[in-house]
Amino acid sequence: MPRRQPSIARLAAVLLSLVVAATILCTWTLVIALQGDDGLLAQYDAARAIKASLSRDAGGAPVVSPTSELEGIERTFPDLWYVVTTKGGTTHRGAVPASVRDGDTAAPDASAFSDSGDAMRLTNATVVTRLGGEFVRIRVGGAAYTPAQAALSSLRDVNYTAIPILAVVVATILVALITVPALIARPVRRVSQSAERIDGGSHGVRLPLGEAPRELVPMVAAFNRALERIEVASAAQRRFLSNAAHELRTPLTRVRTGLERVDDPHLRRLLVADIQSLSSTVTMLLQIARLSSDGPEMRRFDLVAAVRATTAEHVPSALAAHVDIAFSGEGDAVFVTGSETAARIAVGNLLRNALQHARSGKSVLVEVRPPGTVLVIDHGEGVGDGARTEMLQPFARGQASDGTGLGLALVAQVMAMHGGSVAMDETPGGGLTVSLTFPGAAA
Repeated sequence: MPRRQPSIARLAAVLLSLVVAATILCTWTLVIALQGDDGLLAQYDAARAIKASLSRDAGGAPVVSPTSELEGIERTFPDLWYVVTTKGGTTHRGAVPASVRDGDTAAPDASAFSDSGDAMRLTNATVVTRLGGEFVRIRVGGAAYTPAQAALSSLRDVNYTAIPILAVVVATILVALITVPALIARPVRRVSQSAERIDGGSHGVRLPLGEAPRELVPMVAAFNRALERIEVASAAQRRFLSNAAHELRTPLTRVRTGLERVDDPHLRRLLVADIQSLSSTVTMLLQIARLSSDGPEMRRFDLVAAVRATTAEHVPSALAAHVDIAFSGEGDAVFVTGSETAARIAVGNLLRNALQHARSGKSVLVEVRPPGTVLVIDHGEGVGDGARTEMLQPFARGQASDGTGLGLALVAQVMAMHGGSVAMDETPGGGLTVSLTFPGAAA
């Protein structure tokens, strides 16, 4: 199972969420600590502990039983006092002020507490709540938190602090997981799309530094420098190839002329064939060098006229090979956008290949179909299904071929330069049909 690639965007989103959550928590704690406690928060906690320990005796009077929470509050606030009043009586603890002791001692009723359930309401150090079906009034005093105690108490209160903070944290995480990856990935996608537009013929094209974010500038600059080094090395290879091909042309011409003085006709014919094969190789090397150098001019041209002219140039070769050659163009002109010179080179190589492998007395048909397809159909030995893809590679030859193995590779290079495609199929009755399809053609 392939290892899952780590996501920088997702990691950044998680880290941002944790930072925001920690910031919210610290800010909340700091605000509570700076505000301090005027007594209400501590009194509310004390009243809650008292309520949790409340029960009634046989006569219905309230009884406060010791609990760990209540004992902890009593230790924290030694001056704590409280008065608990129900219909069954009153109980108290600590030094209750006279104003409270002599004040309203009547049991609370529904008018003092309008909410349902067992909720608690604190007003002026007085809590009115319900214990079962009976109303209870709890008056608390002598308790006040320090700033640190107030902050810790607020964090322990689930309803007051934990739930709101949790809601904010969850919302922040969701927003961060959605927005942060999108914000980080957007400039990366722009750079990658620019890189996708660079191909083998895009000489001098670089990734735009101005569109890259600051963090990607070193990577984009390094990529551009790598492209420059590759182009320098490629240009050196193309110059060497072009110079070598040019230098070979003159000696080959001299050798071809000198072969005419060979007396043996059979030997002369074999040597001429070898010189012609070598000349063809040199010609294709020159064509490859030209196509690989500065990109050819792309313009709109008539595919029918270009292919017809190329076919006409190969009529003498077809007559010499005793092969009939025919051209068919359906309807009017078929216009495509590309390099007419490169297209003619591709069709010419297909014709040379077809004439070389066609059987004597058979025919080669060149056909142009709208919106922009060229077919070269021969009736030679053909190519097996498994070998057709390999035939588009440099120096790949068929089983019965004595060619250079560069013709079809050059055709593939031309169509790749145009963004088109090459397809090879079996000709009905035997042979090979090669189709060149130009993209974006308009009839």
